[in-house]
Amino acid sequence: MLEVYRSFVEEYMAVPVLTGRKTETEKFAGAVNTYSIEAMMQDRRALQAGTSHFLGQNFAKAFDVTFQTKEGKLDHVWATSWGVSTRLVGALIMTHSDDRGLVVPPRLAPTEAVLIPIFKNKNKTEVLEYADKLYQQMKGRYKVILDDDEANSPGWKFAEWEMRGVPVRIEIGPRDMENGKAMLVRRDTGEKESVDIEAASERVGELLEQIQKDLYQRALELRAENTHQLQNYDEFKALYKEGNGFVDTHWCGSAECEGAVKNDTKATIRVLPFDQDGVSGTQCVRCGEPAQYRAIFSKAY
Repeated sequence: MLEVYRSFVEEYMAVPVLTGRKTETEKFAGAVNTYSIEAMMQDRRALQAGTSHFLGQNFAKAFDVTFQTKEGKLDHVWATSWGVSTRLVGALIMTHSDDRGLVVPPRLAPTEAVLIPIFKNKNKTEVLEYADKLYQQMKGRYKVILDDDEANSPGWKFAEWEMRGVPVRIEIGPRDMENGKAMLVRRDTGEKESVDIEAASERVGELLEQIQKDLYQRALELRAENTHQLQNYDEFKALYKEGNGFVDTHWCGSAECEGAVKNDTKATIRVLPFDQDGVSGTQCVRCGEPAQYRAIFSKAY
């Protein structure tokens, strides 16, 4: 299930995550093991975006839940517990959005593109017809809206659809109509591009794919730039005194050391990565004793 989480969050939400196991201190109470996906938000804090728990027989014994074995005897069931929740909504907002509102990855956007005609009374009919022609081409292919509401100005509409995070805005005014063009605007970067009206529908598809990739890459680069390989505990403490980020380091496995780090810095072990190669011969970042694990530390929500 952890791999289901990872693939959905990365491929659809465009949020890169780290996967691994929780420590005994951080795992779900009563579980044998807890596995997690951890994402870095724009403020460089970690968000536990989803967990999967192996419960063993602990809860079955507590509630006397049994099954019949093939030998005809009764045994307590072996259980797992998993499911992501509304914290993924928070993850999406905090990873991609900005001061103008939501930025929604195209693969999850309820509206992928919005057409906004810009007109005055003297050219209203012609501009609307021109915009509607493109809308008819797009509506079977994309989740698209033609915003021809006359109660609000184009500027108001721009701000409204930006706040909702629609990936692509298509502006069509009298000058665009005269030149056979349409103006495409990316929500994530604000970049504008004038294209031939005949090519607009195809170009929107290309932009949606590019935006999806770029959102993921931007978040991945943020994480890479703010992930630190530290072996010195004074440097470790200084990092969290001044700011946030991930520290990829080593830990002796002692709950005492884990607790001391939390008391000193408010940082906790987010995951013990599945890849534990290279641990042999390393030292715990805090106590200097031989390390048992590679660990990712961070302040978290």
